[in-house]
Amino acid sequence: MKKPTILLVTSTKTVSKTFEENLQMFFGSKIDIDTCYETLPLNEKVIHKADLILLSSPVLEEAFRKLNLNIPLMVARRSIRIAKLEQLLDLPAKTKILLVTNSMKVARDSIDVLHAFGFGHLTLIPYIPGLTSFEQTEKLELAITFGQDELVPKHIKSTIYLETRPIDLTTMLDIARLLNLSLEKAHFYTAEFFRDFVNMGRNLSLAIQNEKQLTQKLESILNAVHEGIIGLDEKGIITLINEDAYQILQLPSINFIGKHYREILPDFQINETYLDQKEQLDNLFQINNRSLLVSKVPLILNKQLVGLVITFQDVTRVQRMEQEIRRKSTELGLTTKYSFDNIIGESSLILSAKQKAVQLAKSDYTVLITGENGTGKEVFAQAIHNSSERKDGPFVAVNFAGLSETLIESELFGYEGGAFTGARKEGKMGLFELAHNGTIFMDEIGDASLSLQASLLRVLQERQVMRVGGNKIIPINVRVIAATNQNLHQMIREGAFREDLYYRLNVLPLQIPSLRERKQDLFIFIDFFLKSNKKNLMFESNVKKLLMNYNWPGNIRELENFFHYLMVTVEGNVVTKIHLPDQILLSQETVSSSDNSLSEIDETLLFLKTGSFIEDYKSILQILWNCKKRGKNVGRGVIQEMLPYFLSDSKLRHRLSILNKANCIKVGIRKQGTEITEVGIKILNKLNE
Repeated sequence: MKKPTILLVTSTKTVSKTFEENLQMFFGSKIDIDTCYETLPLNEKVIHKADLILLSSPVLEEAFRKLNLNIPLMVARRSIRIAKLEQLLDLPAKTKILLVTNSMKVARDSIDVLHAFGFGHLTLIPYIPGLTSFEQTEKLELAITFGQDELVPKHIKSTIYLETRPIDLTTMLDIARLLNLSLEKAHFYTAEFFRDFVNMGRNLSLAIQNEKQLTQKLESILNAVHEGIIGLDEKGIITLINEDAYQILQLPSINFIGKHYREILPDFQINETYLDQKEQLDNLFQINNRSLLVSKVPLILNKQLVGLVITFQDVTRVQRMEQEIRRKSTELGLTTKYSFDNIIGESSLILSAKQKAVQLAKSDYTVLITGENGTGKEVFAQAIHNSSERKDGPFVAVNFAGLSETLIESELFGYEGGAFTGARKEGKMGLFELAHNGTIFMDEIGDASLSLQASLLRVLQERQVMRVGGNKIIPINVRVIAATNQNLHQMIREGAFREDLYYRLNVLPLQIPSLRERKQDLFIFIDFFLKSNKKNLMFESNVKKLLMNYNWPGNIRELENFFHYLMVTVEGNVVTKIHLPDQILLSQETVSSSDNSLSEIDETLLFLKTGSFIEDYKSILQILWNCKKRGKNVGRGVIQEMLPYFLSDSKLRHRLSILNKANCIKVGIRKQGTEITEVGIKILNKLNE
């Protein structure tokens, strides 16, 4: 379905940029936007492509009416950024100010809006270059401009910058109705206006001289805001109440000024705020079967409480939006499929780990899950999330071994539009943002580079992120669950993992046992796989013994692969020795030979051959042997360059870790390099035979 196109016709690029930001915030990707300026020749192709022409000023309307276009035409009604109005609050009454614009109609509209916001006590004089004479302005020293700084006369000593006027909410609603667009993001647009007002009210509490002055300055603004606002004095008497407060609280149409708050606000816990004199923001209350988001800001003057400002809004629609966001999160795959019921086994080790995980799920602290590959670390992570208070929030998983160094920061933290070549025009949310109010699962954390570890440490400390190419701090509320199959203590000693990050992660440790430590669960898993696939297989006794004696280095993942192997190779319903894969048979034959014992070299060789990376091990050992003959120890970067084929940094680090565990190499601390051991030389000779 074709998205509607809005053609913006504005006087300047600055106005155009502001309008684009307003429309994108309100409608997101549901519309396309084209722009042109009144100083440029009009492009007929662009005009006729539009479904709506939106003008920034009524001055432009007459020219477009003459074109007799069969396209809807609309002049944007414009508001003023509330946060900027604070600059006008302390100006004395009847102060003369130049209001600088490029047309008389725009000037009059701006003055009307400022009067509506309660600034009628100021004397605002329109100034339009070329129309207003110098004699009318020469004695004035103060000016107001809405993003048109270049129009301010040079003799003006002080200028109040109110920034470009944004599109008014009513215009946004008109556009939505005309183009049949949904209003699902409308609360974001009004929330920004509301937030500015709350901040403004907080600042006013510091600058107020007396209760009467506060009431006079706020009264007009309060009725222009579409949220309930009530002002109280130090005794709890209502000094102001706006129309939206009446509507939201479903109050009778009588004057409540001068009455005590208990008559209309019995459930807002206001007395607590009077006692502790601390602001309370965004508390949720149930009033008259409505969910209200309530903020209470004490007004302090000379260290004395002089009153209270209460603001509230109906969040029923916001709750509906959150449900919609959850639904879309499901579509994006930011959900879980495992719970504690999916954790199989009856051994004491797995039952103990499961019981501990259930306890950890009750808290909101960071969990560090350790265990070998294939033991089910992510299953435990999802189960913890599903049993926590965040179960209705997103679950976002990221594997550090599967992301390249160049992309991982933009994936984790997101990026702004145009931050780098190939970046999306509209930018992209990072995984931490996607996990807001939920859980982020950081798998293979040991593969994170030191530079990324520093960034992660900052995020865990501050609970906020900054997108790549951005300059805005984004607060996040996430629970972190990390997992690794590596020995982080050893990595800390080697300088490969930050100690401070380790202690940030290892708040609630959880160790997952390997399959060889819980072999009594082996056939419980096999029975589960059989039932899930509706298969009926019988295992000969010697086959069962072989399976129980096998070490299962790949753990449950290897066991599941083995089961799939049987599904393909077994033609009947009896599993015999001939159906077993070579690695299981080879391990048993090796154990049985030489009086049921293996030499150290044969054990190591067998250990390395259980994986599928034997060629990688051989190439790495050959490089280290060649360097040892020259009396050199080399680091990981040199090894990577000398390999006859490309191997990513994370994969190389993994191979070196395995060789280190097998005593084939010795990894030096920090910059001492890596060298091959005597065991490694013997293994290399065996591999070259």
